[in-house]
Amino acid sequence: MPRRAIAMLREANYTSLKSAMGNYFLAAVKFLAYQWTGSSAMQAEAIHSFNDGCAQAAVFAGSVFASRKPTASFPNGFGRLSNLIVLFVAIFMTYNAVKAISSGYAAMLNPHLPTGFYWNLFVLAVSLAVDGIVLVTAMKDIAREAEVEAEGFALFRLSLQKYHLASPETRLVFFEDLLASVAILVAMAGLTATQFGIVPWGDGLAGLVIGLLLLGIAVSVAWENVKGLIGYTAPEEVVDEIAETIMDVQGVEDLYDLDVVREGAYLDVDGTIELPETWSVGQAEDVKEEIQRRLKVIYPNIHNVTLSIHEDDELSRWGSRDFVRLKRKKVANRLVKAEKKT
Repeated sequence: MPRRAIAMLREANYTSLKSAMGNYFLAAVKFLAYQWTGSSAMQAEAIHSFNDGCAQAAVFAGSVFASRKPTASFPNGFGRLSNLIVLFVAIFMTYNAVKAISSGYAAMLNPHLPTGFYWNLFVLAVSLAVDGIVLVTAMKDIAREAEVEAEGFALFRLSLQKYHLASPETRLVFFEDLLASVAILVAMAGLTATQFGIVPWGDGLAGLVIGLLLLGIAVSVAWENVKGLIGYTAPEEVVDEIAETIMDVQGVEDLYDLDVVREGAYLDVDGTIELPETWSVGQAEDVKEEIQRRLKVIYPNIHNVTLSIHEDDELSRWGSRDFVRLKRKKVANRLVKAEKKT
């Protein structure tokens, strides 16, 4: 048992643990600032950082259990446990978001001037710097996982366009820190408006808006993990790349059908390939083994590859032969890069 626990901890997602600890620290500092100044926006920010910490801690805990190897009783492994744990945390996040909305609304009805204006701004500025650094790191991770290079504003635009190709953990960090940065700017604006009498209830309004952002994050996190538990079709780019890789194997004439389903952090591939009518069973098995090898080089998170054989009916279902030939060079280059990484 101790050896198994140590092995599971070695494969856990420690990036999530570090992010959780950082968010808990920021939540503590913001809560102290709220207690000192009485700012509704700062209270909402403290709840925001605490929620982010809980989500990241749940991802870490889920990664520990998900790394456990399949057993006779659970042959499909424990990958979906991560989704289940984060889903329960999302319910807790929703409760905190409702509390932030309620506090912000109450502060709008009974506005007051928070004390320690510059202290509040300093705490928020430090938090913005920390979240900004993490956000840039997450955007670089998205670019790396999507295998596209970009810098500056192009990196931000790329992240919004290609986030669906990133791992669930990277997507969570990206959206959490993006909305956290927006929420901090909202808090700064609300505090400034209240301090200088522009909008007396600006602090309460900022708390209300941040609460609504928190609610949006909680619902989004819950939905993403519900999809992970149920299983959903992988992004079109992933399906196309898997299809191109299969078609590139010598002997494969066409793809009769192909389903690629994302379940938790894993991919399941189920398809039917067309082979020459004259080929033997042994040749067909060799082709299937080569397809499995190539797919797991490109996507190590592929859990199952199930392929059926169909004789070539001379009908082109998955694009024309010319289209496939144009794609061969792209697939070959991707395989070389993936093999170098491994």
